[in-house]
Amino acid sequence: MSLEKEAYEQNYLQFRSLNQIMWQIPVLAMTLTGGLWFAVSRADSESLVAPMLLLTAVVGNLALVVVLRRFRFVMGKYLDWLKKSYPSGFVDASSPDDDMNPVQRFFVSNERVRQTFSLLLFWAAGVSAVLFGVQVWAEMNKESKMDNNPGIAFYEQHAAALADSYEAVSFADAYPFLVPVFSGNHLQVLDIGAGTGRDAAWIAERGHRVYAVEPSAAMRTVARSLHPDRRITWIDARLPSLEAPPIQPEAFEIVLANAVWMHIAPEDRGRSLARMYEVTAPGGSVYVSLRIGPQDARRGMFEVSADSFVALAQAAGYDTIHHGEFPDLLGRPSVSWSMYQLQKPL
Repeated sequence: MSLEKEAYEQNYLQFRSLNQIMWQIPVLAMTLTGGLWFAVSRADSESLVAPMLLLTAVVGNLALVVVLRRFRFVMGKYLDWLKKSYPSGFVDASSPDDDMNPVQRFFVSNERVRQTFSLLLFWAAGVSAVLFGVQVWAEMNKESKMDNNPGIAFYEQHAAALADSYEAVSFADAYPFLVPVFSGNHLQVLDIGAGTGRDAAWIAERGHRVYAVEPSAAMRTVARSLHPDRRITWIDARLPSLEAPPIQPEAFEIVLANAVWMHIAPEDRGRSLARMYEVTAPGGSVYVSLRIGPQDARRGMFEVSADSFVALAQAAGYDTIHHGEFPDLLGRPSVSWSMYQLQKPL
């Protein structure tokens, strides 16, 4: 075999190899972007994981545009060499045929495949960039709202200290009338204002699935370290909206809102009861503890009236059951707790 022929065959094989790799780039891009977007959908809403994954998708797709351009440039050099080495056997598809109409010319123009692939990569990078911006904006907006909420700000600052006092009281001691509720079949439970996760953990240990809602990131961090139970899903949300994908209409047989009502502004209480009614399954129950006594405005507390609460609950469609009043288990003489069960009709 002559040296020229051997060089021609080697360059031809190298060109084919580059061409095969270039066609794999879109598949690689779809796998990369799809995998990262899926990971974003499963990432914890409070962490930096989701923004970093989206940023990786942006950088990854833009990097593949550069790689694609480089591949096509090198392939062009091989094509030029092959054409010069064997002009009579070379198939030149670099320009449209003279008899083609404008539409046909557009689709067969030189490097149209690379341009199409690049457009798809730019699109994936652009969408990822938009999602990244939305994530960052939402996080900044959330922090801004949190700073304006004295209740959440208080729990952010004192999460560790509060955990000691909360964890010192067991769920069974705090809510003895609730113990039989969780002794039967496995339930879907929504724990609003879950705090350190004491109640969520006690319920999860008995085989129930608990969705623990807590708007304080510091409290969620403490709760996860104290109660790392996979049957607990932690959610960053708050009343009255409870906006979070896992919270679906009629999804929960039991909803708990203990030591929460005093943190809800009076103008939001009707909507809060309506939202809890919406997510409670027919025949399910919402259990609410009312703090009776002086409220601490520094902790984002508002005055609570049992009569007003019952009137709002009945207006929302609940049947109300009063489980009595109980002394404060933290020993505060001026504070007591009134326990209500709100039953949603079948």
